[in-house]
Amino acid sequence: MPLPDFVTLFPVSTPTLLPAVATNLYLIAGGRRAVLVDAGFSDPPSLAPVVEAVRNRNLDIAGILLTHYHPDHAAGAGYLSNLWNCPVYVHPAEAEHLRETIPASVLRPELVEGQVLAVGDLAVTVVETPGHTRGHVSFWIPDAGVLFCGDVVLGAGTTWIGPPDGHLRTYLDTLRRLRDMSLNTLAPGHGPIVDNPGERILYYIEHRLERENQILELLRTGPKRVRELLRAIYDGQVPPSARWVAERTILGHLIKLEEEGRIRRIAGEGPQKSLADAGRSGRELEDWVHTVSFGLS
Repeated sequence: MPLPDFVTLFPVSTPTLLPAVATNLYLIAGGRRAVLVDAGFSDPPSLAPVVEAVRNRNLDIAGILLTHYHPDHAAGAGYLSNLWNCPVYVHPAEAEHLRETIPASVLRPELVEGQVLAVGDLAVTVVETPGHTRGHVSFWIPDAGVLFCGDVVLGAGTTWIGPPDGHLRTYLDTLRRLRDMSLNTLAPGHGPIVDNPGERILYYIEHRLERENQILELLRTGPKRVRELLRAIYDGQVPPSARWVAERTILGHLIKLEEEGRIRRIAGEGPQKSLADAGRSGRELEDWVHTVSFGLS
């Protein structure tokens, strides 16, 4: 199902994770009043088509709505908000990551569950969809059945969920909630529009649970470190540049399994606290990857 006429999609080039090479920006216009969902990278040439469309259509931009703080979605917000003299809206949990790039005078950490934003004659509802990040939000237009879902569900491939920001149990809860909504179309942050939301969401849930079972099967043969699990699961599938994503993905699964009491730390020199409380520092996460063995409880 195509996007409704009041939505214009702009895939803008960004430094993001393969297979994606662009981030989808969505211009939602209710008459002359409009908002932009996500802002791409801070690169004026890549954002020029959006800027030109707003100028040519003489639109009044009421605000930039960010699904989450990651640079491929948010780094261009400062430039665009200055150009259009408009605020930048984000969930409160994401605001701390944006204060260095977006002036406090325009940053609005106000997006919360159920909030309805009037965009001309359109009503856009905020849906909290955490898991990829703590404060990830999506934007729902019930009359059209369209959900602008950021990185919750992608048009191609799967999104990654891992520390320090991602939380797999929360993410699965989000997917199950979206599965039960009356969705006609998903407008993702990367890749093509998804016109079979139910099937796509079910695939995402099953994919995560299959990976979890794969990890449990490997641990049944004896304790393993993350790097050993990575070798068994992803060998030959992940280029060196994306190895860290695979490591964090496995950590995300181990966090969930530890929270559920299904695995435990067997040995290692890692931080003396729960894996679920792993800090934000790269060094601490590296300790979990390379020095700690995990086994079944």
